[in-house]
Amino acid sequence: MLEPKKEVVKRIVPSPKPFYVIAGFWIIAAQFLRMYKFSSWLILAVISLAAYFIMKKTIFPDEEVLEEITTAKSYFSELQKEFIENGTKSLSNIIQINKQIDNPQLNQDVDELVNTTDQILDYVYEHANAASSLRKLTNYYLPTVEKLLSRYDEVEEQTAENVVESKQKVESIIKTTSEAFKNQLKSLFDTDTLDINSEVKVLEQIYIKEGLIDPENK
Repeated sequence: MLEPKKEVVKRIVPSPKPFYVIAGFWIIAAQFLRMYKFSSWLILAVISLAAYFIMKKTIFPDEEVLEEITTAKSYFSELQKEFIENGTKSLSNIIQINKQIDNPQLNQDVDELVNTTDQILDYVYEHANAASSLRKLTNYYLPTVEKLLSRYDEVEEQTAENVVESKQKVESIIKTTSEAFKNQLKSLFDTDTLDINSEVKVLEQIYIKEGLIDPENK
C-alpha cells in the first residue's frame, strides 16, 4: 500500500519529421508554382498527402513508447478507504522518523513493523470487510507508535537516567507491537485457510451425496 499502484502502458507517438519535410517542400515549390492558382494548391496538397503517408510507412514510422503510469486505487467502501489511507499516512511518517533515529536494533524492529503493517493494508485492500474489525490498528496503534518514536527521536541524545529508562520502554513496546502485528497478520491468513478448507469439505460432501465421486478415492 505504501507504493502507488503502477502499470506500464504502450503509447504510439507519431514522428513530426514528415511535417518538417512537407513544410520544406512547400517552401521550395512555392518558388516555382503559381500559388495564386487553385490548381497549384491542389497539386501541392495531393503530393503532400501522398508523401506524408509514404514517409510514415517507410522512412519515419510511428514510435512505440512505454510509459509507467500511476493508477488511482478503487475502494469498496469509505471505511476501507479511510483505513488504508490513514494507515499509509502513518506508515510514511513512521518511516521518516525511523530514518532520523540512530539505533540499529530499533530501526530493524520498526522496519519489521512497517513491513507487517503494509501487508495488513494489502490484505484489507483485497478483503474490504476486514477493515471494520481492524480499525483500532490505524485509529490508535499506529498513531501511538508514531508518537512514541517521535518522542524517542527528540530525546535520543539525552543520557539522564529517567530518559534512558523511557527510551528502553519505547524500544521494548516497539518490538512487542511488531510481534503483535505479525500475529494479527497470521490470524488473517489462518482465517482464510480455514474458510478454504471448510468450502472444500462442503464441496466434497456434496459430490459424495450426489454420487459424483467415490468417497474412498476422492
